[in-house]
Amino acid sequence: MVFDTNILVSTLIKHGKPRELWNNVLEDRIKLFTSEEILSEFSEVIIRPELKKYVRRSRMERLRKILIQKAVLTRVKTRFPQATKDPDDNIVLEAAYSARADYIVSGDKDLLALREFMGIRIVTVDKMLDVLTNQD
Repeated sequence: MVFDTNILVSTLIKHGKPRELWNNVLEDRIKLFTSEEILSEFSEVIIRPELKKYVRRSRMERLRKILIQKAVLTRVKTRFPQATKDPDDNIVLEAAYSARADYIVSGDKDLLALREFMGIRIVTVDKMLDVLTNQD
């Protein structure tokens, strides 16, 4: 599974379902893949001034370190033509494809509108939690 950057940010600033999904990663119940491109985007996003009112910088850095430790870093080998109107969405699609992930979890409406990409399901946090619940 690959988390879009918006899901990683949501685990920092929101309690509830995004954090619940993240806890599944921490407890090794799901295998999370990421890429240098996703890590780079996340690093750029967490230093934005508007996030300061939600969470301290030290907490953001701690999540980034845990992400690096817990996620399997995937080298992106395949590039695709732009799949949505936002070119940044491709980094998530390419990471998931290179990792041979089954799922992408996102809150991005353009990515979610695809529903599937190259056999990879694109779902919300709620849907992913439902899938995990039904696997038990």
